[in-house]
Amino acid sequence: MEKYSGQSKNVSSSSFVPAIPFADNSNISRNDFPNDFLFGVGTSAYQHEGGAAKGNKGLSIWDAFTLSTPDRIADGSNGNVAAGMYTKYKEDIMAMKSMGVDVYRFSISWTRILPGGRPCLGINQEGIDYYNDIINTCLENDITPFVTLFHWDLPYCLQLEYGGFLNEKIIDDFRQYAELCFWEFGDRVKYWITLNEPWTYSVHGYVKRIFPPGEISGSSTNNVTYENNPKNNFAGYRSADPNLIQPLIRSSNITIESEVDDSTGEVYTVARNLLLAHAQAVQSYRTKFKEHQQGYIGITLVSHYFEPLYVDDEDDRKAAKRALDFMLGWFLEPVMRGHYPKNMRDYVQNNNLQRFSEEETSLLKGSIDFLGLNYYTTYYASDDPTPVCEDGYYKDQQVEFFTDRDGVPIGDMGDSSWLYSVPWGIYELLKYIKDTYPKIPDIYITENGTDEKNNSNLTAYEACTDTPRIKYFQDHLAKILEAINDFGGSNGKLKIKGYFIWSWSDNLEWNWGYTIRTGIIYIDYMNNLRRYPKHSAVWYAQFLKRG
Repeated sequence: MEKYSGQSKNVSSSSFVPAIPFADNSNISRNDFPNDFLFGVGTSAYQHEGGAAKGNKGLSIWDAFTLSTPDRIADGSNGNVAAGMYTKYKEDIMAMKSMGVDVYRFSISWTRILPGGRPCLGINQEGIDYYNDIINTCLENDITPFVTLFHWDLPYCLQLEYGGFLNEKIIDDFRQYAELCFWEFGDRVKYWITLNEPWTYSVHGYVKRIFPPGEISGSSTNNVTYENNPKNNFAGYRSADPNLIQPLIRSSNITIESEVDDSTGEVYTVARNLLLAHAQAVQSYRTKFKEHQQGYIGITLVSHYFEPLYVDDEDDRKAAKRALDFMLGWFLEPVMRGHYPKNMRDYVQNNNLQRFSEEETSLLKGSIDFLGLNYYTTYYASDDPTPVCEDGYYKDQQVEFFTDRDGVPIGDMGDSSWLYSVPWGIYELLKYIKDTYPKIPDIYITENGTDEKNNSNLTAYEACTDTPRIKYFQDHLAKILEAINDFGGSNGKLKIKGYFIWSWSDNLEWNWGYTIRTGIIYIDYMNNLRRYPKHSAVWYAQFLKRG
């Protein structure tokens, strides 16, 4: 997720929104929610599967990124093994069943079924069989699969060939990949998510450049050796052979060079192509598959909520609205209305924010059957007409972000300095969506959760004590329930239909590696990836009991 920090303005505290009083939500249970409300857990392919060199899987940009530039990962690690779900998925799904989970959200690895990126270059039947088995195991255990098509692991060959999502060629390649998934799995998968967090993929890859492809640079020779990286305490875990996949990169005789430069318009180009790839996949599903498969297709967007730092200041109120438009509206406005938010059209140079054609607008408008919403935290926003940042995206929106106001933190800070627990923010975000997009379809909270630092000095038993995570879930669920009661109901405009914890188990948390843990299941990386339920998993099982 994105990180912000800042200092409070010197303003009168009498103008502030009152602090939210402490609430005890420890007695909340699924019985408080509508009978048809779905509760689940989530994973993603690169973060959880492992099996990087098994089953004829091809290279993704995350494989190339972690193996070629391990110094860009907090502990120098990679996803070669991850949480080991490639071999342990049946064990995990059966554990989900025993917990009482209704739905399991997971992503398909594009390169596991299409190692060359396109069907014409060969379909990997081993990958098809693998995902068929996951889907069938879910259904055998009365768990509904929610399948994400793209959770950032773009085929590396497409990045090398034409720059990935910087090039509009990706639109047709993504459509073909999506069609293959619909064809192979759509008779059993009834909920499809085209993209996960296109905002994160765009901004972290092309603005902050802490995600691939923005940091794939230099040659394939490592500057930081696996064995000597002082940041990594998983020397025995990374893989039995640290060079397992490196020969595949070197064999191409291609120097791994960045496809990006200092152009401020690139992030907008990438976002545009992501949106059009989504729209093409949706059109294909609706015209070729939906009639027979009777499924639903949507998109998952991430957004913080942004509260004006100084609520009596009209400029700060406008800044908070801009922040929401530059994060959520950037993608939600096009799939709802076929164009970008007015704030973006007003604040981004025309040559950077290419408008959609009439045909593209028609394709985008209404291109979701449901909205997946990922929420983690909230920030204060203040007007900043002369930002000092050099990059186009943050300079364009002219907003400064804060985690405290008048010296008071916005919420309880988690183990990661960016992630404050702000339950009222998810209520306000849902209210904002209802007011701004009155025709919004069903909403699923597809990710919500917090983390703790990995502490190698703790035993597995000690590390399973995660009381703050339980409190985080309880407080956010209470605010979601409040939104359902206030905005939903038989005559309500907002239909919130489900909630997914992030995440099922500890995993590779992108550029943070294994330095933080996000799961309700503890993974013992040093002992055959043994699973232990954390206290939050025990709580969730109790929460999910009916009656």
